[in-house]
Amino acid sequence: MSIPKTCRAAVITEFHKPLEIWELPVPDPEPGAMLVKTEATTVCGTDVHLWHGRMGAYVQLPAIPSHEMTGRIVKMGKGVTHDASEQPLREGDRIVWPQAWCGNCYSCTIDLQPTLCKRVRSLYGFGPANKGPGLTGGFGEYVYVYPECRAVKAPEEVDPAVIASATCALRTVVHAYDRLGGLGIQENVLILGSGPIGLYALAMAIVSGAAQTIVIGAPKARLDLATKWGADHVIDMDKVKSMAERKEMVWQWTNGRGPDVVIECAGPKQAFEDGFNLSRDGARYLVIGQTDSAPSAISASRINLRQVSVSGSFSATARHYYKAMRFLQNNHKRFSFHDLISNRYKLEQATEAMEAQASYREIKPAIIYQ
Repeated sequence: MSIPKTCRAAVITEFHKPLEIWELPVPDPEPGAMLVKTEATTVCGTDVHLWHGRMGAYVQLPAIPSHEMTGRIVKMGKGVTHDASEQPLREGDRIVWPQAWCGNCYSCTIDLQPTLCKRVRSLYGFGPANKGPGLTGGFGEYVYVYPECRAVKAPEEVDPAVIASATCALRTVVHAYDRLGGLGIQENVLILGSGPIGLYALAMAIVSGAAQTIVIGAPKARLDLATKWGADHVIDMDKVKSMAERKEMVWQWTNGRGPDVVIECAGPKQAFEDGFNLSRDGARYLVIGQTDSAPSAISASRINLRQVSVSGSFSATARHYYKAMRFLQNNHKRFSFHDLISNRYKLEQATEAMEAQASYREIKPAIIYQ
């Protein structure tokens, strides 16, 4: 394939400022690495936090944002032959890939929790764009895939924008459900948050056979999509503002006991606190969405005296990316995943896409490359 010497990328040079379109060199892949031509990238809430300067030491400006992307291999470094599932790789294949966990530290090898790795080579979407290989964010026409990334082939029959959205929201949900230990067919599931993570959590709960699913969130367009996908009940936070009223509704739908499983996908600390207030005694509480650094007013006795099991999850490994891709492949005719993609932008409109996500005008904006 013909590969240019440079390509365009939308770059954050200053917090809160419009992104700039830069022309950056296209690197040659080292042994084990790959060069990918981006097909689609989607905007995550994390990208907005990064743009607003809320991600602390993780960010190295100038940065090409987005860790949600998919593309096709245009060049493979020496030694690349197969993906993480042992499927052969060739130029032209569509792939997704996790962060470049080191694979050698205690977390990676002994604890088998690579997402806790402290030696990750690079975090996609966090920069820097002005140091090699530079192209490590989805807001670029090409992306460099490190040797440490265990790429996974992505399904051809699924919209690339949907695949991009799944490389954060869905793979995070897959990892979280693994840590939860699955769902029983008798369990009532409450999902807090109706963004992409909450919606994918809903789809997976339905496929897993949950007895009943309830979604609390806003705005209405997201809840309408939750209903379309099969949620048994939704509560619009913009209309039902009282926590007491929400609890009364949830408990009425769950035989006066409360939900068996609560899944927090929202982000604010209030959502974390609400999860305890809404759950039944003996419930399982899965925390996925928390990004709020403010401390929560939860007494530890509410965990042990009520025998609530709390688990958390962050990011994902190649195993979860593989399962996420299979989930899309197996269920793309059952759920209208394309409805997640609320608008499609060109690279030159990157700032507009970020603003749309920041204002909650969109469920999931996508940048599409021709």
